[in-house]
Amino acid sequence: MASRKDEQIESPRLFPSNSQRNRELEGNLVKTGTKPGQHFSLHNSLYDSLQELCKEKKMYFFKPVAYIDYKPPTLCKGKVWFISFYVKDPSTGKLRRVRIKLNHIPAAERKKAAKELMATYAERLSLGWNPLVQRETPRATRKAFDAYAHFLRVKEKESELETYSCYRSYVKVFQEWLLEEGFDEASLIGTVSHEVALAFMDHLDDDPKYSARTYNNYLSFLGTLHSWLIEKGYISTNPFDGIKRKPRKLMQKKRRVLNNEELAALVKHLQKENQEYLAACMICYSCFVRPKEIALLRCKDIDLEAQTIFVRKEIAKNDNDSFRTIPDAVVPILSKLDLSRPDWFVFGKHNGDACDFSPGREPISHKKFSDYWFHRLRPALGFPEAVQFYSLKDTGITNMATAGVAINLVQQQADHSNVAITSIYLGRKPEADAKIKQAAILPK
Repeated sequence: MASRKDEQIESPRLFPSNSQRNRELEGNLVKTGTKPGQHFSLHNSLYDSLQELCKEKKMYFFKPVAYIDYKPPTLCKGKVWFISFYVKDPSTGKLRRVRIKLNHIPAAERKKAAKELMATYAERLSLGWNPLVQRETPRATRKAFDAYAHFLRVKEKESELETYSCYRSYVKVFQEWLLEEGFDEASLIGTVSHEVALAFMDHLDDDPKYSARTYNNYLSFLGTLHSWLIEKGYISTNPFDGIKRKPRKLMQKKRRVLNNEELAALVKHLQKENQEYLAACMICYSCFVRPKEIALLRCKDIDLEAQTIFVRKEIAKNDNDSFRTIPDAVVPILSKLDLSRPDWFVFGKHNGDACDFSPGREPISHKKFSDYWFHRLRPALGFPEAVQFYSLKDTGITNMATAGVAINLVQQQADHSNVAITSIYLGRKPEADAKIKQAAILPK
C-alpha cells in the first residue's frame, strides 16, 4: 500500500475511474516492447508499469482488492457442485471460505447458471459485498448514496426545515467529495471506511474556507449519520469513530460587541437608509431574538401596545413559547413597521431586492440579515469583520446588564435556561468598570 506522501505526488484524483485507469495503463504499455518495433527494457516493462500505476493511484480506497480483501469465485464440480469464494471474516480479519451449493439446479442448466452466478458474485464482491458482514447488517448490500438518501427522507419528516437543510447540505458536500475522488455511485455503503472518513476530514482541515468550528460540525454530523446507519442495519462500525475534534481554543468567537459610537452610527445610518432593517437590528439587540426566529415572526406576534414580542415554540430554538419585552426606547423604531396584515411575516421574502425587508406572505431567509450587514452596512460604516449582525445580541445583553438590569431578568429576556449561558454573551468592554474602580478593597 502506497504511503500518504506517495499517493499525492502526481494524482489529482485520488480514486480514478476504471476507464481512466485503462487509458493510463494503455499509455504506459506503449513502451513495454509488446508491439512490433519496440525495444524491451527492464526499466519500462509491463510489470514496472503496473507497479508504478499502483503506487500512484489509490485503487484500494473504495474498491476492495482481489486476493487481499477477497478471492474471486470459482466453480467446483463433482458429486456436489458449488461456487467457492473467500471474504474477510469481520471477527478475525482473515479470509474465510464461503460455499454456494448448486445441486438444486437441474443438471442441464447447472453450468450456465453457475457462470451467471459467478459473474454476479464477482461484481458484488468487487463493490464491497461481504455475506459474513450481512448477517449482522442485513442492508450491507445497499448502495452508499441510497443509504444516505434514506437518512434524509426520514429526517425530512422529523426535523425542522432549517435543520433538515443543514443535514442535506452536509450530505451533499460529502457526496460531491466522494465523486470527485473517484467514488463509484454503485459502491456499497460498506466501502465508506475509516480510511475514507480520515481522508475527508483531512480535506476539510486543509481547505482554508472551513473553520475549526465547521470541521467539528461536519465530524459531529457524519458521526451521527453513520450511527443511524448502524441502527438501521446498513453497517456494523462507524467510520468516523476515533477522529478527534478540534480543540475548543480554536473555536472562540471572532465577533465582538459594538461600542457606543458604533451603535449610534448604526441607528443614525439606518434611520435614513433602511428603517425596516433597523427594526430587525433592534429586535435582535434589545429583545435578544435570534436571526432564525426573527425571520419567522408574524405581524401578529408583535404587540406594540403591550410592548411584547411573542416567540412561538414552533420557531424557537428551545421549542418553548416565550414573550420578550420591547424597551421604551425601541418602540418608536418598531412602530414604523407595517403590521396591518396579522398573518404576514414581519420581514417577507422579496426576490431580487437585497434591501427590501418589508412584510410578505413568505418568510425571508435569515441569511439575508447577515448578507445585508456584510455587503451594505459594513462598507458604509467601516465596521471591522468582528462586528457582525449577531454582535447586536451580545451588545444588548452586555449593555442591559451594565445598565443595572438584574441578571435573572436579562436571562429571561434572552430565553436562556440558566444564568451561566447568559454570561457567555456578556462582552468585555475596553474601558474600566466604574464600580470596580470605586470598590473599597483595602482596610482603612
